[in-house]
Amino acid sequence: MWQIQNFTNPTPGSACDQNAGQCYTAHWVADGHDWVCHAAGGSKGISFGDPDGSLHVNLLPVGDDTLPIATEQSIRGDVWNVTLPQAAECQYSLKLAVRVIEASETRLVIEPTLSIQTLLLDTHPTLDLTALGDCGVIFDEGDTLGDGSPPISTVSLSGETGSIAVLLAPTDAPFTTDLRHEGHLQLRLFGEFLEKGVIRKARPWIVLDRTEQGISEADLKGYLKRLCETPLPLTA
Repeated sequence: MWQIQNFTNPTPGSACDQNAGQCYTAHWVADGHDWVCHAAGGSKGISFGDPDGSLHVNLLPVGDDTLPIATEQSIRGDVWNVTLPQAAECQYSLKLAVRVIEASETRLVIEPTLSIQTLLLDTHPTLDLTALGDCGVIFDEGDTLGDGSPPISTVSLSGETGSIAVLLAPTDAPFTTDLRHEGHLQLRLFGEFLEKGVIRKARPWIVLDRTEQGISEADLKGYLKRLCETPLPLTA
């Protein structure tokens, strides 16, 4: 299960709130391997992956936006919940619920549910999921992508053993902008006008794999099928 980072003994890269006495970093140890997620927000950002940062995905604000700063966290079963409330310098609040789908020494599959809301009248909150590496896509010939993003995006780490995949269900793919370029995966979430008081959600699945052979296409299509059959959580 998730374990919240010990404030008195932080690992490199963990983000701690000295006033609250908390580290907004959580670990999931599977077969002896430590997978780690950071979610302090603000200038510390949000990321998912390996402790050394070699195999990870970042969640970043866009333009002049600033990520809100985490103030609360809790663990409920296999879900790590983090609350990042709206502040004067932010356009929105963010609730993050990270659920582990599958975990082993060599592979982590997580479902981060992102819920955004604003107290302002005119906002277009935007977040980018990014990862560095050689990018590709997988989709069936009959899929209609339109202006959205492919349901499966892949990243292979250059010169290193490791690969990443981001999966999007039909509820997210049409509303996600694919901004990938050479050596850089960039999937833009949200971005449309958000009415005050309305909650908007995104729920990608992220697959992190440390094996030399990487993630097979059959595995990826199996994960996508499971994602499409999983109902969107009522809360985040």
